[in-house]
Amino acid sequence: MKEKILQLNNEKTIFWAVLGALFLCIGFYMYFINATVHNVVARQNLESEASNLTLKIGNQEFQYITSRNNVTMQLALSMGFKEVTAKTFISKNSNKQVSFATR
Repeated sequence: MKEKILQLNNEKTIFWAVLGALFLCIGFYMYFINATVHNVVARQNLESEASNLTLKIGNQEFQYITSRNNVTMQLALSMGFKEVTAKTFISKNSNKQVSFATR
């Protein structure tokens, strides 16, 4: 009779240990599902932001090309630039001194 009581206590301990492990696994499962959902949402937000930035850069490049193509000699002269007749170039000599050459 004493053996049956000890055996019953072991079964209760095993039952509670298995039940505790089951709840622990369920808790980890819920945590990882939640973390996965948050990461997917963050990834979608980052992809959307990257797409918006790419469009913004494309628009700025288009504006730059448009502005560059609109520059004329009259516009440059009206802004105070002058046409240079004597061009000056800088070159290095073999003795590491800078010299000015005029063409």
